[in-house]
Amino acid sequence: MDKDSKSRAVTNMLITGGSQAWKLSAGFVLTIFSTRNLAPSDFGLLAMSATAATFLGLIKDVGVGQAIIQRTEIAKGQIDALFWLSVLASAASALVLALSAHPVALFYGDTTLQQLMIAIAGLSFIAGLPTVPAALLARESRFKALAILDVVATTASVVAGIVAVIILRNYWALYLSTFVLTLFSTIGIWAYSGYRPGYPSLDSETRHMARFGLHVSGFNLVNYLSRNADNILIGKFRGSDELGLYDRAYKLLLLPIVQLHNPIGQVIVPLLSRLRFDKERYLSTYNDALSMVMLICQPGIVFAILLSEPLFRVLLGEHWVGAAPIFSWLGVAGLVQVATATAAWLFLSQGRSQEYFRLGVWTALINVTSFLVGLPWGALGIAAAYTLVNCTVVLPLCAISIGRHGPVTTTSLVKTTVPHWIGCGVAAAVTRISNISLLDGNSFAGLVTLLALAYASYLLAMIPFTRKRELAKRALRNVVRKTKTISEE
Repeated sequence: MDKDSKSRAVTNMLITGGSQAWKLSAGFVLTIFSTRNLAPSDFGLLAMSATAATFLGLIKDVGVGQAIIQRTEIAKGQIDALFWLSVLASAASALVLALSAHPVALFYGDTTLQQLMIAIAGLSFIAGLPTVPAALLARESRFKALAILDVVATTASVVAGIVAVIILRNYWALYLSTFVLTLFSTIGIWAYSGYRPGYPSLDSETRHMARFGLHVSGFNLVNYLSRNADNILIGKFRGSDELGLYDRAYKLLLLPIVQLHNPIGQVIVPLLSRLRFDKERYLSTYNDALSMVMLICQPGIVFAILLSEPLFRVLLGEHWVGAAPIFSWLGVAGLVQVATATAAWLFLSQGRSQEYFRLGVWTALINVTSFLVGLPWGALGIAAAYTLVNCTVVLPLCAISIGRHGPVTTTSLVKTTVPHWIGCGVAAAVTRISNISLLDGNSFAGLVTLLALAYASYLLAMIPFTRKRELAKRALRNVVRKTKTISEE
């Protein structure tokens, strides 16, 4: 990348990364507080409802946001057409969700789900309204505005959630927190974007973008099904208590990964889209972004895998320790998914939406099969089976699919990621030995020290690799410089 592009990318990543750091920290506080004060069954009920709600929520999106961001040029009438398509899909999905409330309650054998799902249906429609204006803000690189909105909405959501937990003491507190987040985000995005919908233009380019969006939406749908078939199976055959344990373990692992990938993806996909005809710069930009994501996420996941039981005991309380073995298995899958989740950046920026959809279908079939195989052993069996297939089947499938076309080859992926797998091994060994011989992992201070050791040993393992060493040094310099610049503005 040229110096200006690098500077803008780093600035945008720092801005969005800062807001996501706040979202992660605030969300973590709410998660710990609500988990300590609500029963596993409350989270299980919400997970049952959310499975259907989020599935239909993906239908309402129809991929229009990514279609807008990926285009180098787009007319106002085309944007309007995509907006009205999104609104129609949002209304349809909300209606279907409300009508399905009773059948879903019968499926799980719990009538309390019916009211919750109807409430979520209204929320689903509201959440679909800012899709297009949010995509326009990202397309215009107005990441500072998006960051401010994220911080405000998250803060309001956390405050509302904590107050609701104290007063209500049930699953409605979790719903209220999400409602406040959605409402603040929707109002803020519309106010900041300045977008006002008009008469749609239904030309051939619009239809092409709609097809692109449908492929993206199709991937999201099958990917969501594969990620939530486990919730459906556990909720149906094992009950809300076991589902609550599984859901907390999964969310505590997934939340940090999503919170990191989302802001980087917001910046990197438009950037890669502009660089897709410059192979060398495209490859360099992606490799650096992938390396940074793995460097930030993997040491923390290694630490959490090895110390899941004391981590759950200290942070969440004794009644959540049953989720620790599930978390450890899912953590191993998380180490892999830190890398495989970046495949979306490549397929979307290169316009390979059809291949992206096919990859999603195969991944979904593989994951759902693993859930069925692991179901006889409950939530722990599902977590173990899911992890094994992600490490042995999904990872190579993803690497091969990426390498078929475009600047990033399977060989380049292997070269980029091997040092990080070595770093995981070193961090695991140091953390394990330190926990056994030197430090007590059953105290908060001990956990913090072991986490620091995991990161330090992982970073030390990167020193022999010149590109990783230079990337870490450059990132540190940029963080210091840009932090000073932003603070002075």
